[in-house]
Amino acid sequence: MGLYFIGFEQTLQKILDSREERVRYQKHLLSKYCNTIISCNTIVSYKLNIPGPIKYNSLIKEVFDEGLKLFKSRLKADLIEVKFEYVVYKNSGPELFAVINSSAFVIKEITTRIEETHALGRLYDYDVLDSKGRHIDRQELNIEVRKCLICDENAFECGRSRKHTVKELTDKIHNMAFNYFNSNMENK
Repeated sequence: MGLYFIGFEQTLQKILDSREERVRYQKHLLSKYCNTIISCNTIVSYKLNIPGPIKYNSLIKEVFDEGLKLFKSRLKADLIEVKFEYVVYKNSGPELFAVINSSAFVIKEITTRIEETHALGRLYDYDVLDSKGRHIDRQELNIEVRKCLICDENAFECGRSRKHTVKELTDKIHNMAFNYFNSNMENK
């Protein structure tokens, strides 16, 4: 693994615990902000798709922050109100939780566009839940499933079959991030 994928290794149990904690917090937000017909909001949970046991370090934080900045600027440009937001940086990976005053389908279109068009978009993972807690997925918007970072095939299938090693994937992420941030530094 490259120098930039050094950090606190997370066990499978810690990753699963973090997932359960995320689901509990999403349910909390749903009960607090989507509990009446008058107050129907969309919940967004944003994290990164980072393979392997290292889920947080300075490079991962920089990639996450870039996706967060982009997401917030898109919402602002579209005059979409964010009613609540909470960002947490932890060893199991950085996360954003947001309550947004807009249709879940509109938000899913925005987040999918970011995932599909931004240079680091394949690393971004925006989960969008409607006011009833139902995940809105790409297929509902007639958008293809996510592609693998390395071979452009179905990412889920590649991950499940372990077609690529963690080192191959983290090397790819490292190169994507450095190319992106270096080109942005040169353009300033």
